[in-house]
Amino acid sequence: MARILDSVILLPVTALIVGAAVVIAAPHFGPIFPTKDYSSSSSSSTGTPGFVWLELTIVAASVLAGFLYLFYDAFCTVRWGRTPGKAVLHIRPLKADGRPLGWGPALGREALYRLSAVIGIIGLLDSLWCLWDAERQCLHDKAVSTIVVQD
Repeated sequence: MARILDSVILLPVTALIVGAAVVIAAPHFGPIFPTKDYSSSSSSSTGTPGFVWLELTIVAASVLAGFLYLFYDAFCTVRWGRTPGKAVLHIRPLKADGRPLGWGPALGREALYRLSAVIGIIGLLDSLWCLWDAERQCLHDKAVSTIVVQD
């Protein structure tokens, strides 16, 4: 739930990044659906269709936005001990010994969460793991020795 709240905060920034990338790159796309001129005898290729470049631009901008989310979470966690979404839910990630997270564990924790989400079923397993774990840790918490506590 905290990640959803944080995503709402960053949604306008993500839309701006993707929109700007498309607007900047659009003049260079070429025709979306190029046609082949069958009347000429030359066998020149028509190039890559514009929709391929459009898709690649959106994917690249989305990857950039993903890195923004990663650094947003790590920065907020290191600076204030939690993100605004976690503050609303009154939760805070800490090292297993109770100390605040530094840059390494904060970036590692978020990167592992993002990576597991991309992999599919592992992302679901990662998020649900805390339901049956004795320490109530998700897999990304176990990997970097962190816990999430109620404030």
